[in-house]
Amino acid sequence: MSKQTLVIIDDLPGIEELEAYLDQFEYVAYDTETTGLTNAAEVLGVSICCEPDKAYYIMHKGWDPIAQAVKRVGVPQVILAQTMEKLKNKKLICHNGTFDCMITEAYFKVSLIDSLYFDTMIAAHLLNENRRVGLKELTAELFGEDVTVEQQRMKDSVYANGGTLTKNAFQMYKADPRLMAEYGAKDAILTYKLFLELANQLLDQGLDQFFFEDESMPLLRGPTYQMNTSGVKVDQERLGNLRRQLEIECIEAKAFIYKEIDAHIKDKYPGTTKKNTFNIGSNIQMSWLVFGKLGLEFSTLTDAGKTLCRRIDMKMPYNIGAKRQFIRDIQDMHETGQNSILEATISKSSGISKTKEKRVKEPWSYISCDKSALEKHARAYKWIASLLEYQKKQKLLSTYIKGIESRLSYGILQGSFLQHGTTSGRYASRNPNMQNLPRDDKRIKECLVSRPGKSLVGADFSQLEVRVFASVSGDEALLKAFKSGEDFYSVIGMEVFGKYDCTPHKDSSPEAFGIKYKELRKAAKELALASTYGASAWQLKSKLNKSEQDTQQDIDSYFESFPKVAQMMLDSHKMAKRDGQVASIYGRPRRLPDAKKITKLYGSALHADLPYEARSMLNLAVNHRIQATAASVCNRAMIKFVEDIKLLNIENCFIISQIHDEVVVECRDEDAETVAIILENAMCKGVTLPGVELEAIPTIAKNMGDLK
Repeated sequence: MSKQTLVIIDDLPGIEELEAYLDQFEYVAYDTETTGLTNAAEVLGVSICCEPDKAYYIMHKGWDPIAQAVKRVGVPQVILAQTMEKLKNKKLICHNGTFDCMITEAYFKVSLIDSLYFDTMIAAHLLNENRRVGLKELTAELFGEDVTVEQQRMKDSVYANGGTLTKNAFQMYKADPRLMAEYGAKDAILTYKLFLELANQLLDQGLDQFFFEDESMPLLRGPTYQMNTSGVKVDQERLGNLRRQLEIECIEAKAFIYKEIDAHIKDKYPGTTKKNTFNIGSNIQMSWLVFGKLGLEFSTLTDAGKTLCRRIDMKMPYNIGAKRQFIRDIQDMHETGQNSILEATISKSSGISKTKEKRVKEPWSYISCDKSALEKHARAYKWIASLLEYQKKQKLLSTYIKGIESRLSYGILQGSFLQHGTTSGRYASRNPNMQNLPRDDKRIKECLVSRPGKSLVGADFSQLEVRVFASVSGDEALLKAFKSGEDFYSVIGMEVFGKYDCTPHKDSSPEAFGIKYKELRKAAKELALASTYGASAWQLKSKLNKSEQDTQQDIDSYFESFPKVAQMMLDSHKMAKRDGQVASIYGRPRRLPDAKKITKLYGSALHADLPYEARSMLNLAVNHRIQATAASVCNRAMIKFVEDIKLLNIENCFIISQIHDEVVVECRDEDAETVAIILENAMCKGVTLPGVELEAIPTIAKNMGDLK
């Protein structure tokens, strides 16, 4: 590693020297050091790098251990803001540029987002979606650079100054300001070096246009930045009333459940201590009760259970007899101690892999008692139906209501939308996860409202996944369904189930398949999506309420009726096995390197005869071609919308959320009708999906619950 020059600036002459230096360069790596991760944080300093072996850190604030406060230790805020203004004329390189631009705008009132040219985190994810994209992990992977020593010095300094580094109080800002300066400057150098390396990789892999022009960076500078900075207003009174209502309902449901199960649990769980008190939130205890004590059939094993089967060379239990035998065999192993498994763990401190022996536990540790398992028995047991409702309400309380309340700032919820959080290119969301807002229960959405004088405009792609599905497969019958306005699942259901005494139209006529054969339409929907993504007859039989043999006949009928769907699956498998990757129609890749080994290991074996791991890889190949294409449709529609709004000079109009395939915009009341037209046009005409027209009907409302 070449010698690095780290220049720390804490006065006006240093600023003048830096600005003269900046005049020589077009590309500038930029990083901020802050007291937190929200736009309310204070900026401690900024790092700038234009060469791979030299960086500047402008000191602004730092921790004073005597005063136990953050104080100015360098350049005044107003002077630093002037330097930030000069960066607008550069091509900025950042690692997680959304945050750096957000904090710069909030703290210095300087917007740099339009100057953001390259985000190394987004590029790294596009180039390899299977790896971690932290700055330190990437530089260690690509350059072999280890910053363990520097990190430890920072930690020691934080502790010496009375700080903590826990998840809930990560006080890195309490490190010595000079150490912070060196640390920040080195981060800027690492970012610049990553830029040089990753830009070349994008060119080599033919992903440069996807990244720079078509999707990655336009998405980051527009929709992603808007969603992460604008936030959503919350009706706190309504949210508080909902919290109190759900808390009462949960207390009542919990009392009913314990009353109903008391006779079954009181011998083993009399409740005299915490250890022998039954916990309805425990997967192990619920598995013991439902599948052991009551003897009901379970659906699947936990990940630990699947691992156990592989470790002891036991077949996965699929039918009811095998499931009962699994319970007996594992219970016997546990009681006799005749078997144990070796478990590999990696030490967090040393990174050394260690193997230790672990005894086989009771079978309830390996059986999943999740929603799908409980739903099978909800009709027969009222308390199980009540438990499912209780779990749903508890999730609303803990994840959303309390999660939102704890993160509010002046009535605004500012969540995080991440472009690098999924392999398909769809947004991931956290703090809270807006992508998982309940679809059917709109009570949380009703608490998310527009600001005074503004309206929400929302549009949801109609059947986006299946439109993509029809486009990628190229099946004429499926494409015709959308061109003629027919119901996609009715077209499939009529063919698969041989029902020709009806029509495939979407209307409410008694002769429409969806009305006349309502349950069969639901079955067609399950069949069309799940089987294409690789679900077996055994996995589908419970959802179709049929035997495994009859379910297999339905799957065969589906693929025979729509042969290009089956061909699309086979083509996807072939690509994965030949190239070790597949791509969406817009070019986003999904790397599956181990898929190249399948042919060598298993020859021309049928898909159904392959081991679970091999089938899973090939199923992912099919899934990616659909899901990544759908993600790009939504992403590019949002890019088009932002561009159109800027072109038409409509002010105070921002995308504030993207949930599944729905885009939500906030704008002035007087612009709402115009914005609705622009949004519909961007979503329906701004992206081309071969062979299929897109549909997204906008609505205008004052809260998200009323948008659809």
